[in-house]
Amino acid sequence: MRFKLYLLSFALCVGVLVLWEFCAKGSSVPQVSAVWSCFIELLENGRLQTSIIDSLVRFCVGLVIGGVLAILLGLFLGRFKSVQIVLEPFIQLLRPISPIAWLPLIVLWFGIGEVGAIFVIVYAVFFPILLLTIAGVRQINPNLIAMAKNFHASEGLIFRKIIIPGAFLHISSGLKLAASIAWIHLVAGEMLGIQSGLGYLIIDGRNLVRIDMVIVAMALIGILGFFITLLFNALEKIIQKRLGGLR
Repeated sequence: MRFKLYLLSFALCVGVLVLWEFCAKGSSVPQVSAVWSCFIELLENGRLQTSIIDSLVRFCVGLVIGGVLAILLGLFLGRFKSVQIVLEPFIQLLRPISPIAWLPLIVLWFGIGEVGAIFVIVYAVFFPILLLTIAGVRQINPNLIAMAKNFHASEGLIFRKIIIPGAFLHISSGLKLAASIAWIHLVAGEMLGIQSGLGYLIIDGRNLVRIDMVIVAMALIGILGFFITLLFNALEKIIQKRLGGLR
């Protein structure tokens, strides 16, 4: 049954492409054949590979930096609620602000370049991971921590043996959510005057009035985003299988 559904999904995709090919004929929207030719052109001159690699590197760097900072702070705030109460106004004030809204200040502070693009990704992933990490710590059975204290366990030992394993399912969910958010905001970050990446490919295609180039970049962003989601779904299932019993 599942195979038939996948087959139906594939047939639907092919149908959409065929419909696009015929409906776009004679219009300002390039046909699928023209987009494919542009894809081959970018592939042969090596620009496509370079753009994909540069975007993936920025994505990984931003996700790692934002993830590590959010997890460390989330574990600390989840363990010590009094500290979270003190910092709560700052978290709730900054959390709703879109990373894109920071672009003018990012240019002012960091200039045009890699740092600004990575900052956008770090900011975008920080709060989802932070809040899910805090929630993961809070759902741990308090009796486990009380028992550890009765046996005179240090805070470091409590963190290593109870807090981190107990919150890991929430952390993995936060990372999966943050990966999608990071990939979405990567395009905005690469529009800060950076001369490489899929976001820059869109800007360059616009400047050259190459709509086929824009569509190629957009399609690759969607395809790579889909595979990133599949990767993190697989990692989350592995983590749930191994740590699902830790509560």
